[in-house]
Amino acid sequence: MRKILFLFCFVCTGCIAGAQVYPYRDIKLEKPNDYVETEAMALSAATFLITTPFIEVDQDRSGALLFLNSWMMGNKKYTFYMRGMIEDIGEDNNLLSLFIAAMAKYTFEHKAEAANPLTVEKNAAKIVLAYCDDPKNNFRLKKKYRKILEKN
Repeated sequence: MRKILFLFCFVCTGCIAGAQVYPYRDIKLEKPNDYVETEAMALSAATFLITTPFIEVDQDRSGALLFLNSWMMGNKKYTFYMRGMIEDIGEDNNLLSLFIAAMAKYTFEHKAEAANPLTVEKNAAKIVLAYCDDPKNNFRLKKKYRKILEKN
């Protein structure tokens, strides 16, 4: 599960690994306590990714995504289910990054319900659909992926 997330991090951002922008580039995630202390920053990164208009090549979005991926891989408090819908939408890296951010945001904001991966997946799909349906976000969702997200 964590290997898939790690692979996603490399695939999505391999070309722009050095493009992290403040404040995310300065955050150190070395000890288990670092993940606890930076939970608010991880929520901030997830919120940023799903509330700002989509730009395919954007240093701010790339930095937030890299930090969020690192945080999700190394934290011990939360478990993120990296199967199911993620496998279905994994071909579209941009959509996958939105979905992962939505999963993180839902998990942080609904801790009691986050233990059920199907609940997280269902609500993350709703968050992504709402993002894609807003024309100001400049994100075109392919019909194939819309059907996958709507089936929950």
